[in-house]
Amino acid sequence: METVTAAVEYLEGINLASITMRIVMSMVCGGVIGIERGKAHQPAGMRTYMLVCMGAAMVMLTGQYMYYHFQTGDPARLGAQVVSGIGFLGAGSIIISGKTKIKGLTTAAGLWTAACIGLSIGIGFYEAGIIATLAVSLTMTQLKKLEYHLIFDDVWLSVYVELDDAVKMTDLVREFSPAGLVIGEVQIEKKRKGFQKAVISLKNTEHKSREAVLQFLEGVEGIQFVKYTA
Repeated sequence: METVTAAVEYLEGINLASITMRIVMSMVCGGVIGIERGKAHQPAGMRTYMLVCMGAAMVMLTGQYMYYHFQTGDPARLGAQVVSGIGFLGAGSIIISGKTKIKGLTTAAGLWTAACIGLSIGIGFYEAGIIATLAVSLTMTQLKKLEYHLIFDDVWLSVYVELDDAVKMTDLVREFSPAGLVIGEVQIEKKRKGFQKAVISLKNTEHKSREAVLQFLEGVEGIQFVKYTA
């Protein structure tokens, strides 16, 4: 027990082992959250989350270093600047598509939370950082399914599709219209030989359930793969 206590106290100080552990742990925690956002084809993915979390950890490490070695500085003030300053990244991930649909709010909130996790790890509050990472990961993955079940008549839906190379948007418009789906915004991600990738915003005018819309899209000729992005 004394050995564990001594090890914890050692890692709470500023030394090579604690610095390495905090940086690596912040990258891992940020990456865990970012993987889900990357799979959802959001603008901020694994590497972005890793960098945000690690950068925040570095701010707290620097503040702690200044306080211990120069008896000056305030780590809390440095952390406060990160919490407020991270907003520019969050704002950059929010996209308005169509006329009323706003995307990227979850990604923006995740970036802000990743920065907060980085601050906790950077100051040596490892337990909170790990628990918060698990909580955010659970929120973004498992609670998404619950949200879909409760909110089943979204007016605007965002889907990721892989299309045959010969398919044109005008063809999809003709296919979607009878089903009450109106194409709002289209973002072509990549074009490869034989198929193309895109993220499409759809207006669900008949308020069909997400399952019904997805089933319809899977049956449309020319669509090889489809899934919701958020």
